[in-house]
Amino acid sequence: MVTYSKGSLRQRSKGHWQARFCRTDSNGSTIVTKSFEAPSKRVATLVMEDIRRELIESEAQRCSSIDLVEYMLSYVREREESKQIEASTASNYRSSIKHIARHLNGRSIGEVTSQDVLDMQAELLRDGLVADTVAKDHRFLKQVMDYAAEMGHIPQSPFNKATKPPKRRRPCPNALDERSREALISVLDASPTSRQSIAARLGLLAGMRREEVAGLRWGDVNLDAGRITVRRAVGMSEGRPYLKGTKTEAGEREIVLEESLARALGALKAAHPTKARDDDYVLSEGGSFYMPDRITKDFSSLAKAMGLTGAAGKRVTFHDLRDTFATHLIASGVNVKTVSYLLGHANAAMTLNVYTSNTPAGMESAATALEALAK
Repeated sequence: MVTYSKGSLRQRSKGHWQARFCRTDSNGSTIVTKSFEAPSKRVATLVMEDIRRELIESEAQRCSSIDLVEYMLSYVREREESKQIEASTASNYRSSIKHIARHLNGRSIGEVTSQDVLDMQAELLRDGLVADTVAKDHRFLKQVMDYAAEMGHIPQSPFNKATKPPKRRRPCPNALDERSREALISVLDASPTSRQSIAARLGLLAGMRREEVAGLRWGDVNLDAGRITVRRAVGMSEGRPYLKGTKTEAGEREIVLEESLARALGALKAAHPTKARDDDYVLSEGGSFYMPDRITKDFSSLAKAMGLTGAAGKRVTFHDLRDTFATHLIASGVNVKTVSYLLGHANAAMTLNVYTSNTPAGMESAATALEALAK
């Protein structure tokens, strides 16, 4: 990853000039100088620009022979170290690198063609990866190659209008219907207050992501005002947890505390007063995080025992509790912008695209409206 400054010009004697450039790479910066002859400053400036162009082209020829996998790893490492991306994002990128390396290992960045990209995608799909995963790998590789072209490390990116990713599936919420939702709440009401039951309530009645549930502190819970403030999440990188901000800037939000959830949180706080300081995690495991993966597994065990399936006909996951929260609010007539805020979405369009698909309740409402229209 090499860049050159625009350069500065110095006249050493009549007709003799020196151009100075700052060359920066992952190891730091060095000064590169080139001496030459020119009759005037105007001509010398043009010569300096030619020298800089030649230096960049020379670096591009050298860089284009860099191993693709090595280049991708360096790209991710630099962004992670400079805090441009979260550690969890870097971990996801490295997963994509593993997929890409299956079929493009041994190639240099300058050798990758558009056809190589299309062949790689077809092979990954044949390997059994779903279209969404291959599309994610496509986006990452495009990001890297576009960067390489922009930095002058390759003449141009192999991605063009014909180099398209596999078509992604539209998200299909697997929300619980009213009967299943009520059954789950009954089971939670009958269960002892525990981190597992409260985590499920936070997903179902507050629409929180599992990473947000894991990062919730008592200082974020205002039982008197009936509010929860979502400020942080627990990410996973290389199998290890770390504290991070919310998924997006809009993810930091305030959520209304539902009555039964408030009671459950109050009971948990009363049962463990020494572990309920503002900085303590609500669902801590011996002082550490209630791991996001553990939250998923614990709820999956409950869903399996209850035989819970959602609208998509699949076994309900912890994330489906968030879908249920959103679907129920929209079906109850809550303004979509309000629902979008409570979910922490960047904009209401995302909420509309995901949670306003056909549902039995929606179809019944449409039928009623059409009957009134015909009268």
